[in-house]
Amino acid sequence: MESRMLTETTGRSASDLTAELENWRGVDWVSVWDGPPQGGSPEFRAWCERYGWVPETFDRQLNVTTRSGGSWTFFDVLGGQWSPVKSLTHYPWHVKAATAAENREVLSVAAETWPVYLKAAVAVLGAPTWSGSWDDEDFPEPPVPSYWLSREFRLKKRRPYEFAYWKPAGDVPGEPYIVLSQSVSFQTWTADLAGGSAISVDVYAPADFLDRR
Repeated sequence: MESRMLTETTGRSASDLTAELENWRGVDWVSVWDGPPQGGSPEFRAWCERYGWVPETFDRQLNVTTRSGGSWTFFDVLGGQWSPVKSLTHYPWHVKAATAAENREVLSVAAETWPVYLKAAVAVLGAPTWSGSWDDEDFPEPPVPSYWLSREFRLKKRRPYEFAYWKPAGDVPGEPYIVLSQSVSFQTWTADLAGGSAISVDVYAPADFLDRR
């Protein structure tokens, strides 16, 4: 969703999110977490082509475009080494204000948009393990600290603002934790700075799987 007053920067839609998540069905997660071969090599090209990924970068961090047009960033364990991979991130929605006068509109559009994108994810992933807002009393602790922010930070920064996650069913080797979250920038809460809001998808390798690599 988009307001005439605000700018949506990704050019993506909720149906695009559904398509992105559909693309991950049937992926060999072991090969994803093992990470790509050396950039530019025939093995690297075959690794990307297996799932219709087009590499955007060949430097310290791998970014790919999927067959449905989404951009995903691969984060490795050591930083700049490409493998093993610990997580993937995609932004299906990002809106920003031009002036502080539009910050109230940011919050309004964010509230309208979140359930639409959550529904798009549920269409592929099923009901989340948990979903809710930053100040819910039963907001879950992360199974691994790096999966999402601590309770203290969340309550102080209101981040994530909205949140849902899906834990692995346990029947696929390397099956990830999947997090859909909405953030609202701190500027949005001010009277003199232009704010914004974004929705992200974060896909995490299960910690016990990484520990065995």
